[in-house]
Parts: sequence; structure tokens; C-alpha cells
Amino acid sequence: MSGIEPDLVLTGERVGLGPLRRDLAETYGRWVNDPGVRFGLEHLGLATRETEETWVDDAVKSGSEKEPGSANFTVYDLSDREPIGTASLFEISYMHSSGNFGIALGERRNQGLGREATRLTLDWGFHVLGLQNVLLEALAWNTAAIRAYENAGFRRIGTRRKAAMSRGEHSDVVLMDAVRADFKGSLLAP
Repeated sequence: MSGIEPDLVLTGERVGLGPLRRDLAETYGRWVNDPGVRFGLEHLGLATRETEETWVDDAVKSGSEKEPGSANFTVYDLSDREPIGTASLFEISYMHSSGNFGIALGERRNQGLGREATRLTLDWGFHVLGLQNVLLEALAWNTAAIRAYENAGFRRIGTRRKAAMSRGEHSDVVLMDAVRADFKGSLLAP
């Protein structure tokens, strides 16, 4: 698909994480426009190659700072080294040692790849960035994603009732967090 060998910064058993790539902007846009991704992200706008190039440029700049405001990855399936999605830590606060997590798999959902990508991203956050707590918000109807997040180390901490509009209806938002102290099986810990 992409034709360029990925520059992987962290690899697990089945997936690897690499930096965002401007040459994949059109692919990122296709994923965001996919209804299966769009509804999970609560993204109402149309993504284009140009909008995604701007997102990549902004994300790369934020992630390259001495104290990065975000860490954004392209997720690759190691079986064929093809890009399958993105995973991000954002709104990082070093004062509070916290950040937020988001993932969007455009390809090969429901195969356990997202769970592993989530774990690798948490590992990066905890053991490279020094975060202690990572928050995520999941739409309550997305039970498969919630199950994958729980299997990756997140725990439910609450629910915001009718806090999001998704698929034309109001949806509860499940709040989940992961903490470094509970994280086991790190590939990066000393």
C-alpha cells in the first residue's frame, strides 16, 4: 500500500509504532472519513489530504518539542508492515504527569491489533514521557473498543451521561484511565 519501509520506534508482537508521515496524509483522511472511524472519533468534518497534511505538520511539531505536547504514531501491522491506523497521546501535562489517549484504526479492526497498539502507546507514555496517568473517553455504545481498552490496561472511572452526539443520537461517554503503577509487561522500562 504505502511502498515505503516504516521507521518503527517501538514494536510489539503484532504491531509497531512509527512517526506520522506526511506521505500518508491521504490515507489518514480516508480512515477519518470511514463511518466506522468517524463515529468513534466524534469527527463531523470531512478530512482531505490537505487537512491531514496540516494535522501531521502540527502533530509532528508538537511531538518534537523538548517537552512534547503530544506523541502521535502511525500504527503498522508487522505481518506486512502496512499502516493500519494512528494512536496518540495528547494534552500532555508534565506538571501533572498526565495526558489523554486516542486511537483510530482505519484498517483491520477487531483483530486485537488495537489492543496491542494501545499498550505500546501507554508504554511510551509511561516510560519515555514519564506520565503517571493517561485518560481516555470512549462512547458507551462502542463496547468492542471499551473491552479492548480494558484488556490493554485501562479501567473505567466514570460516565458522563449524554455527553456526546454520535450517530445522530446523544451517547454516554465512558471515562477510563490507566496508571503507570498498574502497567505490567513494559518493553521500555529499565
